[in-house]
Amino acid sequence: MRESLHNLVKSTIIYKYDLPNAVQSIPRTLFSTENDKCYSIANEQALVEVIYNSIIDYSFNEFDFTKRELDDLHTIAFQERVRFNEADNEASKLKYGFFGEVLLHCVLKLFFKTDTLISKGYFYDPLTKGEARGYDAYHLIEENHTVGLWFGETKFHINYTSAVNDVLKKIKSSLSDDYLSTNLLAIRKNRENLNIKGSKIETILNDWDENPSIKIIEELKQHSINLIYPVIILFQQNKTGYDDSIKKIPKYIEDNYQLENYDLSIPYSVFFIFIPIEDVKKIKKEVLEWIELKKPLI
Repeated sequence: MRESLHNLVKSTIIYKYDLPNAVQSIPRTLFSTENDKCYSIANEQALVEVIYNSIIDYSFNEFDFTKRELDDLHTIAFQERVRFNEADNEASKLKYGFFGEVLLHCVLKLFFKTDTLISKGYFYDPLTKGEARGYDAYHLIEENHTVGLWFGETKFHINYTSAVNDVLKKIKSSLSDDYLSTNLLAIRKNRENLNIKGSKIETILNDWDENPSIKIIEELKQHSINLIYPVIILFQQNKTGYDDSIKKIPKYIEDNYQLENYDLSIPYSVFFIFIPIEDVKKIKKEVLEWIELKKPLI
């Protein structure tokens, strides 16, 4: 992440507390295996700037920045890396996935010190002009002979209930050998675009390419690779305040869902990242206006 964007994100997205939080009497969610994280937004106008400027970081690998000017990359991103169609009506544009996905990218990079395995933008198909399927981020942390695949999910809705429902309706399929293998297959097909050359996961993908009959999940287990599944929920803050907005989510999940077993053979972790926003629709509309105006990048 370039320094100017790093500083902007750091001053805009502010860590508040972990869940469980004894002071506020807020538990972590039923589905979380690790502490949930709660952040606030210091300045919503700055958040517009963060989203707008993060689009190229989300769309391209870091080595791409040495080849083109930022403005050129921004233009290319909207042509072939993210869903954006000037002919779409406003209702369709407000549902674009990149609003939340670029913030997931920023939060993982800044607060969890992940490396980008491969930019999500490589999986977008300009012919179909649809959202790229799969996980919403492909990051990793490789240290001490272990690799954590940070393959995340994000939802950016006005209502936290719709955001939570969207995530939990697919969590069982997302946390499965089949889904993980399918996503790794997509990465393998794009291995020339990997951001982490020489990593353990690149070696495994190359071995898999040379010998397609190997069981990729067994390879992951043998190399001590685990899956970390962070889920960012961005939603409209309740009028009763920040803490009450956070408190409602674990309660809603407990009242409406039951924990299930997942068909995932490798070790995994799940946690939520909650970011209440004062005016979700306003933020998205301003980002769209910036795109149309082609505002200068930082």
